[in-house]
Amino acid sequence: MAITIKQIAELAGVSRGTVDKVLNNRPGVKTETKERILEIVRELDYKPNYLGKALVMSKEKTRIGVILTPEYNPFVHEIIQGIHRAQEEFRLFGIEISIKMLSTLEPAEQIGLLNYFENENYAGVAVFPMNDEQVIEKINTMGDNGTAIITFNSRICAINDICFVGQDHYKGGRTAAGLMNKILPDGGKIGIIISSDSLSCHQDRLNGFNDKLQEACPNLRVVEVKENQDKTETAFRIILEYLKKYPEMNGIYITGGGYAGVGRALEMTGMTEKIKVICHDVIPDTIRLMKSGAIDFTLGQNPEYQGYILIKTMFDFLIRQHEPPDRVIDIPIEIITEDTLS
Repeated sequence: MAITIKQIAELAGVSRGTVDKVLNNRPGVKTETKERILEIVRELDYKPNYLGKALVMSKEKTRIGVILTPEYNPFVHEIIQGIHRAQEEFRLFGIEISIKMLSTLEPAEQIGLLNYFENENYAGVAVFPMNDEQVIEKINTMGDNGTAIITFNSRICAINDICFVGQDHYKGGRTAAGLMNKILPDGGKIGIIISSDSLSCHQDRLNGFNDKLQEACPNLRVVEVKENQDKTETAFRIILEYLKKYPEMNGIYITGGGYAGVGRALEMTGMTEKIKVICHDVIPDTIRLMKSGAIDFTLGQNPEYQGYILIKTMFDFLIRQHEPPDRVIDIPIEIITEDTLS
């Protein structure tokens, strides 16, 4: 027969309300009392009745905030699909999710959204963090004050989050360089478009790419790196500029969004066959461009699953009081070619 909160209270010599506070990690219980209750819980292997608790939770909403990069990047919309899937799965528990998307990749805007969630007393916040001192300080302050913080996609070791969800982007950059070396066996010159210097994931990809070239690809050389903020039109202009400035260029690596602009520039100039392109993410733009021959490889990171696991992990932490199984929830790198597309 399953142990109940009432029985735990009787064994600990406290009220059921005190046990409930301890099980839900709420303040107001003396340290020695809390330790006594937790010891009883461990010895008796107490498991909460989550279905019964759902009736209460549905009336007392647990609010979770999510901060995403701008909506013009299709990657974001696939993350949202996963968030919605998790929201539907856990709706009986009263999970309320608020999604905020940046309009720029500026740290000040992200701090403003963090302030909003803090002022509204959200229980947890999942954030795609900017690599900025003030952003990091703000996130850590929220965590110290009791907000459950999960970071995703862009890892910053200085952030005291409960876990990170995402890929090893340094490894992703190295993978891209290795692939480029295979499709340009005679060597060549590479133009790079990076999403933003403020996002560590793109810096990690760039560092991994450059390190791999230096270690194992002596015949490949990066001619220039420009930032496009994930914008299609900016990527289009950068590629046209590269083609004019470096007529001998025969490779492009793009770390973030704006793929459609790259494809349009290559198609317009008739350079899709000459120039090899490697990018990230399996989204409608990359699928279309792979089928047309404008993109040779893309590296997938399953954004729909990332969105789902963000909310699942936050649910486990806030409702079930389960710590994440690992400090880093790793998303495997998928190497996609035209032939592997369904």
